[in-house]
Amino acid sequence: MKGKKLIHILTSLCLSTAILASCGQSESSVPEKESSESISENGETSAGENEEGQNQAEGIDWDEDPAEVNWYMWAAGVSAPGQDAIDRIEEKVNEITLKEINVHVNLSILEMGTYLTQMPMQITAGDKIDLITTFPAGSGTFSNMVSSGQLLPLGDYLDSCCGDMLEVVPDNFFDATTVKGEIYAAPIYTDYTNDLYFIGKKDIFEETGFNAEDVDSYEELEKVFEKVKELHPELKIVSSGAQTITGSVGVTLNNEKYDTLTDIAVVFYEKEGQETKVVNLYETDEYKREVGIYRDWYEKGYVDQDIMMREDDPTDDPTVFGGFLQGNKARTQNKVSPQGTELVSLKMAEGPVVTSSVAIMTMAIPVNATEPEAAARVMNLAYTNADLKNLVSYGIEGEDYTLNEDNGVVITENCTYAPNTNTIFGNVFLGHLTEGEALAGVTRDIPDQSTLAYSPFLGFTVDLEPISNEVAQLSSIIEEYGKQVRCGMADEDTYQEMIDKMYASGLETYLTEIQRQLDEWLENQ
Repeated sequence: MKGKKLIHILTSLCLSTAILASCGQSESSVPEKESSESISENGETSAGENEEGQNQAEGIDWDEDPAEVNWYMWAAGVSAPGQDAIDRIEEKVNEITLKEINVHVNLSILEMGTYLTQMPMQITAGDKIDLITTFPAGSGTFSNMVSSGQLLPLGDYLDSCCGDMLEVVPDNFFDATTVKGEIYAAPIYTDYTNDLYFIGKKDIFEETGFNAEDVDSYEELEKVFEKVKELHPELKIVSSGAQTITGSVGVTLNNEKYDTLTDIAVVFYEKEGQETKVVNLYETDEYKREVGIYRDWYEKGYVDQDIMMREDDPTDDPTVFGGFLQGNKARTQNKVSPQGTELVSLKMAEGPVVTSSVAIMTMAIPVNATEPEAAARVMNLAYTNADLKNLVSYGIEGEDYTLNEDNGVVITENCTYAPNTNTIFGNVFLGHLTEGEALAGVTRDIPDQSTLAYSPFLGFTVDLEPISNEVAQLSSIIEEYGKQVRCGMADEDTYQEMIDKMYASGLETYLTEIQRQLDEWLENQ
């Protein structure tokens, strides 16, 4: 998935949660070692021994000086906090890490733009960075960092230092971060359900007389659109802040599933007897039907005329009925918006779990880490220790936030630390709900993800280096035409013009190389 699309996803993620930020370093003495902790059913740690009756600190030499781990991540809010704020949090973090694993953490949390440009460059320069969260776009993505040789294979560190994490994170999630037989990162543990919903204003939907459980296809949804247009001709029926109508990844409105190898190259894989063929998404019959639906909605006046330009979340816009959203329950089934608008969620399709969705954010150890074993132990805590998770995500309870009656995080008036990092590292289920999530009825219940539709190509990542010239040319064409196509504004001639330009810019070479890589990957499975 290209950087721009990933940034849209990240922006949506940030808009749906509270604004926070961070960065820092501090010194702390090693406290006397107390009893270790064990993992409960929800992945949270509690005092005592682990399930096998073994001390969790086994393998750590408590007579040695604490290892120093430089831990980098970014603030998912508007800006990163000041150094004083980070120093406060880092001191509390080290009270945990020094006691539990004899590691002193130096925490650095940067603004998103700074992190994207600075972190990969620092690793290339050989700076001491021991633990990172890969970024959803640009040079900081998991795939780019692996192909650039910037990440350390986790290998034996998983068994020797991350056994608790392995008990929490399902085995098949690691398929998405495995390259040529080596695991290079730990995916964040979250709900990877990827279903497509239409989210609309409840009061307007109820006026139409339809029942939510009966609207489960785009044909039925069109009937709703038609009725809303009749009742409220002044409304924009469908809008979006991501310059696309559905923004779906891996599934069409007809529930046809495909693996997004890139934002151009895909493989449809559910048809009986269908060969594993890499194709241009924009030339497939399935996607052409999808675009035809967009175009029909646009011509009928259902689509917001400003959809190509707006970047805000239209959920609370009183001039908009609704829009599409893809993801898990926490994203797609909210009962109210962050501003309190009552919503209805209509399920349109069940999307697959693909490599790009699982590997979009991971925890990894750079190749130049000087304390990889200690970094792996810190990473293990991020998936198992709720106190550490919430400290790094929200700060100190009572100083930076309080919990309301719904157990949602309420940022205090004088808060100086608010990086909003819960959803970008470790075990998301250990983190408190934001105030908006609690208001929307979100829970931290761990779902059964064993029944999800996993792509048969989970773990395959395209190496774009051999086709970098074609990537650059094709990306510029998608930038030129993509929004028009995805928003229903491209007529047939414009659509064909885009495809012709793609062929003139090396599309065949591009697809052939990706097919070669996929065939090679399949042979080694």
